[in-house]
Amino acid sequence: MALAEVNRETAQARARYWDRVVDSWIQRRPDALWRAHSDALNSALLARWLTSLPHGRLLKTDLFDEAVAEGMYPLLQRRARTIVGIDVSPKVVRAAGFRYPLLGAVAADVLQLPFRSGQFDAIVSISTLDHFDSLDKIGVTLTELYRILAPGGILIVTLDNGSNPFVALRNRLPYPLLRSLRMVPYRMGATYTGKSFLGLLRSCSFEILDVTYTVHCPRFAAAVTSRVVQRFASVQTRARFLGWLGKLERLDQLPTRALTGHFVAALAKKP
Repeated sequence: MALAEVNRETAQARARYWDRVVDSWIQRRPDALWRAHSDALNSALLARWLTSLPHGRLLKTDLFDEAVAEGMYPLLQRRARTIVGIDVSPKVVRAAGFRYPLLGAVAADVLQLPFRSGQFDAIVSISTLDHFDSLDKIGVTLTELYRILAPGGILIVTLDNGSNPFVALRNRLPYPLLRSLRMVPYRMGATYTGKSFLGLLRSCSFEILDVTYTVHCPRFAAAVTSRVVQRFASVQTRARFLGWLGKLERLDQLPTRALTGHFVAALAKKP
């Protein structure tokens, strides 16, 4: 079987899986409070790094955030003239497009992007690359993202931080066990330590402009607590809880940030 056919079949399997996930998520709306926290952190990161705009054309590499919650689109639409978003799941694409009609939502596989070289001035990839089953696919995706960026274009990318002991332990445990214990809402993938990921970006010819780590609260404990708060607490208590979670992001200022951050985030440039 040709490599292109294997990749197509793999993309179709991933599309079917994420179709099922988004169906369940939209029906039950689990972890809505945690989603609000996650969207706020990611939007703050983008506001910090997407400053020298307006960019002409921006790509977001998955649309799950916009399909199930507010996502980052409200911030991105103030930073770019044209926004294109892709997702391997057609149902995710439809849900995100329904929520945001001006978003150019396209069903596509990030491993084989249907765009010409140099087409985008900026790319935002928030926890997209850490859902693959192998490290090789992360490298393939970065090569594709580099190809479609215009010279001088920027990439903002976050990835599960393999330097975090909890992330490292999670990736050593079997998914069925993690799912039965409700430790993960869907499949997680292979990932790198922060240092190794930066090395991979450089090997793909990116220039690193800035690095940070995000989500410094104990993610599993915080997500479980957020479900309880979401179900039983008042609006005021929910707001205070989100404020408390936000204060934990100050841990990024400490030398231990590479151990406490759940995600490594990089701002990179195509020379």
